Amino acid sequence: MIKKIDLLRGFFYCSLLVLGFTACEEDDFIPAPEPVIPGSHGVFVLSEGSWGGNNAGVSYHNFETGNTTADILGGKLGDTGQDMIAYGSKLYISVNQSGYIKVVDLYSQAPIDSIGLNKDGKTLQPRYFTSYEGKIYVTTQSATEGNVVRIDTTNLRAEAIAQVGLFPEGIAAVNGKLYVANGGQGAGNTLSIVDIAQFKQENTIAVGLNPYIVRADKYGDLYLSYQGNFSDNIGGLQRIDTKTNTVTNITIPANRNFTIVDDLLYYFGITYNPDYSANCSFGVYNVKTETPTSDPVISDGTKISIAYGIGVNPLTKDVYISDTDYVSPGIISVFGPDGKKKETFRVGVSANNFVFN
Repeated sequence: MIKKIDLLRGFFYCSLLVLGFTACEEDDFIPAPEPVIPGSHGVFVLSEGSWGGNNAGVSYHNFETGNTTADILGGKLGDTGQDMIAYGSKLYISVNQSGYIKVVDLYSQAPIDSIGLNKDGKTLQPRYFTSYEGKIYVTTQSATEGNVVRIDTTNLRAEAIAQVGLFPEGIAAVNGKLYVANGGQGAGNTLSIVDIAQFKQENTIAVGLNPYIVRADKYGDLYLSYQGNFSDNIGGLQRIDTKTNTVTNITIPANRNFTIVDDLLYYFGITYNPDYSANCSFGVYNVKTETPTSDPVISDGTKISIAYGIGVNPLTKDVYISDTDYVSPGIISVFGPDGKKKETFRVGVSANNFVFN
């Protein structure tokens, strides 16, 4: 990760450790395709690793056996694993500081290729993925500009680049458009709209400070979390109507990562106390009714120190939450639909993303 505020925050917590979203249903709406992953049953977990530590990795937790492979790539992923997405028979992993995308076979879990990202001779650092009509799209950052790179999933090569705002983060695809959160290294407040056919930015929308994750529901709306400034502006969640570009604030504490499964948005939020300790909150929001639900994420009193990632098994609706201290191998806690913890398993440092199959 390269945002200065994230680096400072991670360094601070490492130092402490050393010291002691009405949706409109329209017939013409075409959602982005969801990948289908046949084969064995389990979950891939991406661990970011420590910045500069070259220790990112992908764990695999097998549902049938209960066994966890600590790192399917044997410590060779690279520096700072940022995001991953399954498409077709492949798993794509963005490796931010190393400046490439690692491609892995979903079935054999063997590496297939690495896709280098560069523009004008300069390496682009990949962040977040989306997919649309046979292509993979990834946001990329450099010191001078932000871009979206289109990846051909047949020849596994970057084939086009569209410029967006500075330090783009999350990305989603809806009805021939890409929507990109321009984080601006903590100072951004816009969402770029990229026409996929022309592959060019056509407009921007003003959103919350430091926009982060963007995801689409099946009704044509977008949900965007923004992180604020980590002090007096704690961030939150917004809904964007993609037909009118209207932005609506949602009064739930979802200022970090989230996932949408069926009609439910599962989220977590973080606020900080005067002593810099963290408060983590979790919840569920119904994107069809556009109301919070009473469904518990955690109901048994389990404490999460610093939540870093959330995933939901689309079949069982079990919720997977990662806890981090930024320096040590982390724990994934699995909660049933009733909010009670079912199991835990250990992965790498700062697990941030889940892909279920």
